[in-house]
Amino acid sequence: MSVRSHYKLLGAAGAAALTVGVLAGPAVAAGEETATVNYTCTSPAGDATPSATYAVNKPPATMIAGQVIKLPATATFTLDAGTTGLATVGLGWKSFGGTLKTTPTATRTGLNMTLEKTPLANGPAGTTVANVSGKALLRGFKAGTYTLKLGNIGHVHLQGYDAADNPLSPPVDFPTKDNAFKPCVNNAGATTLRDALSNPATVKVTKDKTTTAVVAAYNGKKNIATGKAKVKSHFGLKPTGKVKFTLKKGSHVVKTLKASVNKKGIAKATFKHVSKKGKYSITGKYLGNKALKVSSGKDTFRV
Repeated sequence: MSVRSHYKLLGAAGAAALTVGVLAGPAVAAGEETATVNYTCTSPAGDATPSATYAVNKPPATMIAGQVIKLPATATFTLDAGTTGLATVGLGWKSFGGTLKTTPTATRTGLNMTLEKTPLANGPAGTTVANVSGKALLRGFKAGTYTLKLGNIGHVHLQGYDAADNPLSPPVDFPTKDNAFKPCVNNAGATTLRDALSNPATVKVTKDKTTTAVVAAYNGKKNIATGKAKVKSHFGLKPTGKVKFTLKKGSHVVKTLKASVNKKGIAKATFKHVSKKGKYSITGKYLGNKALKVSSGKDTFRV
């Protein structure tokens, strides 16, 4: 992935304080996907207006819901001469580094990129050029074919250092914990990644497999049997939906019940008036959802 970005940060007095100029990047290679995004990062002193042109290695044709795929990413991040001078004089920076991070969501591609610690004014005509490396992150949340899109940058962090390589405070963050500095929002809402022929980048997401573990218990004083099912997915998505519990005496179906899976992936069912002597079983069948496959488990008890 290649990234060319510009950031405008405003000083406490409201004047332009930090600007990152646009650096022309290489042409999109065969199999890469690209998108140009304009952002707005709001602060009490004014709005920062970064933009980025991304080139991403072609994603896999298919992935499984919940699976995280990390695509190698590189970037060139350039500070213009005016920004370099202001960072040096106004902020006391002799070098800087930082990170760009976005958590992947059901509809947006994530980023996890690190700017190398770089001396200011290391480029031509007083500019600063920093190399960036990291990953583009993909995660599917339900089955289907989806177009890959870039949304907001979840967190931008720039750290300055003095001549002795000590970190200087404060670093520049969007957003801040008090939310005075806002996240860097994609002005278009979302931008589709496309190849050199402008075809949208897509990936087919298939359902993840699950396991369902069932524990059956019997209370002879109350003649009550209970079934407890715990559902897990292979790639860690939290199960939702229902479990169908079937109580059998031998091969005879006594009763069936359905129960919803809670936030911990657990569903429970209670069967009353279970008093006849014999061997029983409770089967719990997770019925699946838009992201997860069906699975079942079984346990037995005696009356």
